[in-house]
Amino acid sequence: MFSINTKRPLQKETITFLNCLVEKGGPEPHEYQTFTDIVNHLKAHQVDPFREIIKDSLDENTLIGHGFVKPYGYPGDFTIIHAIYKNSFNPDPRYSNWDKFFQNQPGAQAVRNRKEYFLNYCRKLEESDRKEVNILILGCGPATDVNEFYALYPESRIRFHLIDFDQNALDFAGQQNKKINGNIQYFRINVLRFKPLKMYDLIWSAGLFDYFKEKHFIYLINKYVKYLADDGEYVIGNFSHLNPTKRLMEVLSDWYLNHRSKYDLIRMAVEAEADEDRVRVDMEELGVNLFLRINNFVNGNAVN
Repeated sequence: MFSINTKRPLQKETITFLNCLVEKGGPEPHEYQTFTDIVNHLKAHQVDPFREIIKDSLDENTLIGHGFVKPYGYPGDFTIIHAIYKNSFNPDPRYSNWDKFFQNQPGAQAVRNRKEYFLNYCRKLEESDRKEVNILILGCGPATDVNEFYALYPESRIRFHLIDFDQNALDFAGQQNKKINGNIQYFRINVLRFKPLKMYDLIWSAGLFDYFKEKHFIYLINKYVKYLADDGEYVIGNFSHLNPTKRLMEVLSDWYLNHRSKYDLIRMAVEAEADEDRVRVDMEELGVNLFLRINNFVNGNAVN
């Protein structure tokens, strides 16, 4: 493990190691832990010198750089989420190791697990005995998850309403889902202002709420829970406060989230006047992504 001397920006051996990584397009698997230890132990005054050393990797050629540069004005944009879902990387050897490192992190793995959680939920709705199924997605991003669902169920009866404030995200979603756009409606609007058009069997938000302060989180629970159909459920994804990738995201990509615990999520649901008996929290297999579930079960048709 490299130690970080707090009396100067970075130690010579650390600088040498980082320069080597830049030259070969990022760390190799046997160097992941060393690099992670360096990042996790950086002091505040060492972050800028660290970024200066790896600046050639902090551009749109890498996933970490894409997050840092924020070409669409915000971290976690639709292109980076799509890349995580597809586990893709830049084939250029000057950058590929950085992307492979990024995709190997628990945070990225948890996002892919989040997609599988959603697909599994949709599958159970598809196979249920409900006459029709309507799903509202708050902050749809690239809608790659919806695309993968329709690849599994091309004749699905599920209808999706997708909301995002970024027209670029909606354009991307529409293009990759153009063959099934008859089952999808898109709405370019802030979720704080959208007025739902119907009652929904599932209201889903994968990662949007990570960016909201508590008052907006609580407001959006209260706003949308009223639009759950009988036996419907409101499911909100949020990164856990135990996310081991937190420091890497912040230092490498200037990517900050509101990390929360299971008890934070339950407390906010209750503050939004949800009945505590109708609230539970799931997690994906790594425990990095949590899912707040608020149900409106009337006939006992729960999706487990």
